[in-house]
Amino acid sequence: MALMQRISYQDVAWGWLLTTLLLTTMGVTFVISACYDPDQAYGLGDEARKQLTWWMVGIVACFGCMHVQFAVWRAIAIPMFLVGLALELFMIVAAGTSVVPIIKGQANWLVLGPLRVQPVEFIKLSTLLICARLVTSPDFQPTKFLHVSAALALAAIPSVLHAKSDLGSSLTFPPMIFGMLLAMGMRLSHLLVILFSVFFAVGGLFTVLTMDAPDSPTIQKVQDTFLPRTGPKSYQYKRMQAWLHPDDYALTEGYQASRSMRSIGSGQFIGKGYLEGDQNRLGWLPEKHTDLIFAVVGEEVGFIGSSVVLGLFLVFAWCGLHAAAICRDPCGRALIIGYVCLILGQTSINLAVAMGMMPVTGITLPFFSYGGSSLLACHLGLGICLSAALAPRREQSRLG
Repeated sequence: MALMQRISYQDVAWGWLLTTLLLTTMGVTFVISACYDPDQAYGLGDEARKQLTWWMVGIVACFGCMHVQFAVWRAIAIPMFLVGLALELFMIVAAGTSVVPIIKGQANWLVLGPLRVQPVEFIKLSTLLICARLVTSPDFQPTKFLHVSAALALAAIPSVLHAKSDLGSSLTFPPMIFGMLLAMGMRLSHLLVILFSVFFAVGGLFTVLTMDAPDSPTIQKVQDTFLPRTGPKSYQYKRMQAWLHPDDYALTEGYQASRSMRSIGSGQFIGKGYLEGDQNRLGWLPEKHTDLIFAVVGEEVGFIGSSVVLGLFLVFAWCGLHAAAICRDPCGRALIIGYVCLILGQTSINLAVAMGMMPVTGITLPFFSYGGSSLLACHLGLGICLSAALAPRREQSRLG
């Protein structure tokens, strides 16, 4: 099997690429605003310079992945997934060490000398590949509940492993696998059964975790396991309470969400102007270059600019689904659909947090927020999807 494929550039999904380029350009522009340093050349703070560097690395990686034959990506899906699980387990075991330090209550970063990597961003891609391979295998039947359950269980493994340390990132896995299964022809009745089961299970667990039951050792043990109220992991409980009772936590755990909503609202219709947002420039908006980058957008370019950003994400999704529609490889088609759902799901969660519709989760806005791991992983995923879109026709499956 040849590693590289010959590409006819007229077959490349240029609309998808250009939309991504425009999204990332806007993202870097607002990271510069969020980290503006008048004492540096062109106002480029340290984070802005790093983001520009990772952007260039991401573009090169995207084109490199696009030139690799999709058959190679399909062949290494299982080894990549196993390596990802091993890395996830290592992160759990080594949490609190110098290699996996606890930062802001979370052990999500792998420190390799001067580099700080967030492995979950790349584990998402390995899960995406293995799920696409599974749901397009000849023996997989999307109309059978057992087969659907197996696919969900496969995607749930890394999600559950990561949930205890970072619930936000674990929430990005379900949109990916459900998107694939729906494209495969999953029965609506099965979808409804799963959604209602999850809804009641999560609702019941949420009730137990947030209730006060000092006289029940069993309930307290469940609370200490999943959502501890004291200790280094108590920030998750406090974030939940800040979402439920924002006024009581406005100056503590709810400060981040409160300032985000105020920044977005203060931008009104046309915004205060680029680099003119007082919430941003005066340092009143926390995590403004990462989790809450959309608050900077809302303050500086208002409703109009925010709508443009949201519109670009919708165009990104449309271009991706168009690439999936014309993809000749069933596995590649499933992969592209899963990738689009992954990006849209993560985008929806980030925006919901920025607008106070969800508790603070700490995940980035794809292609937009500061973060080398996130930006590189997004471009790697796009490159693999572009490789899939250029793949020759393979044996037909239920997607084909």
